[in-house]
Amino acid sequence: MPPDVERSALGLVARGLLAALLLLAAIPAYLAFAPSWRAAAVRVACAAIVIIGCARVIRGVRGSIEGHTPSALDAPPPMSPAPELDERLLRLRDDLVFSTRSRRYFDVILWPRLGELAGGTLPRPAERRRGIRRRGPSLKTLESLIALVEKRP
Repeated sequence: MPPDVERSALGLVARGLLAALLLLAAIPAYLAFAPSWRAAAVRVACAAIVIIGCARVIRGVRGSIEGHTPSALDAPPPMSPAPELDERLLRLRDDLVFSTRSRRYFDVILWPRLGELAGGTLPRPAERRRGIRRRGPSLKTLESLIALVEKRP
């Protein structure tokens, strides 16, 4: 494979030869047109040359843009890390959410914990039914139960 300098020189010579052949073919075609159509034929040929040249320039610009890494100013800012929450807080939040969705989870997991904290004097919340499934108490009911636990000494 020839070096890049030789390849570019060969490409330039090949393009020049192709342009000369096209010019030699265009002269008889130009003379074959009626004199009233010659100006239009020249305009169409020039428009084709301009379109081909613009397409090459656009392709070259896109290639040069894609080849370079973006500036630090153009790059999007890095994502900030999500705040880390305490594991105990996450478990308590999950307990509350699951308790509102499932009466069984509330009865087996959360109610015994609340009973231990309150000393067994908490009023048991009423059951909610939604369709076939038994739903646990609402967040408002759980909030009032926790407020009662917090008031105890």
